[in-house]
Amino acid sequence: MQEQLTQNTLELSDTQETLVHIQITNAQLVRKCIQEMNTDALYYLLDVDRTYQDWKRNEFILKLARVMKKFEAAGDTYLNAVQGACGGSCSKGQNGYLFIGNNSKNYMNLLFVEDELQLTDLYECSLFRTQFVNLELQKRYYIDNRIIDFFEEFNNYEHSL
Repeated sequence: MQEQLTQNTLELSDTQETLVHIQITNAQLVRKCIQEMNTDALYYLLDVDRTYQDWKRNEFILKLARVMKKFEAAGDTYLNAVQGACGGSCSKGQNGYLFIGNNSKNYMNLLFVEDELQLTDLYECSLFRTQFVNLELQKRYYIDNRIIDFFEEFNNYEHSL
């Protein structure tokens, strides 16, 4: 009887040693939702009291959902995430991801601002850089339509001169 009790205790100890504690941050969950093009889940993950790229949470998610529709229309079912950072002086070194459509190779990028494992902001970066130089990229999608409007206005002005 004593042998049986000792053997059970050892088995229990072995089992306890194999347990692994995995902590998934809010930013990792947000990245996964964006990769899966699941903007509905972001309503539960993003803080309603924060702004993202200077928009209230709901407006940011709606703008992101419009971009996801563009990816879907281009034949994408998933976005690959390539880690990178801001290469400019405005947010130098701020980490984020380049999201690339699995079929179209169209892309967008977002910087992920975290404070003590909490996601505090998301925003696009015009000087986003990765360590990979030969990525196959096609058309860039913007969450902020003001950027597109600016470039179109600038190009129209240049052509009218």
